[in-house]
Amino acid sequence: MGPFSMSLDRETLCISLRGDIDYANSASITQAIRDAMVQGRPKLVLVDVAEVTFLDSSGLGALVAALRAATDCGASFRVERPNANVYGQFEIAGLVELFGVDDADSGRGGAGR
Repeated sequence: MGPFSMSLDRETLCISLRGDIDYANSASITQAIRDAMVQGRPKLVLVDVAEVTFLDSSGLGALVAALRAATDCGASFRVERPNANVYGQFEIAGLVELFGVDDADSGRGGAGR
């Protein structure tokens, strides 16, 4: 199974990322999300990152590109279920609020706040 899967249910595009999201696959993920946004024109984009084991700056860039594609199409965007390591990357990059992630959804149970 590849690093992502997508489904469009009514007006929601659900994207599940898994494994390492990095330089090796971020461009193909970004393009697939853009294509799905143009074809499906969803009102909401949900990105599930629960199964992401590694996320580098290219992976963060793919998520930012997905956010931009959603915004360009007038859709809401939210990242869900990051583990503590991925949540930490979002915090360092200043993307927690932008991605709509809260502590309860971070796999950290509010620890460290």
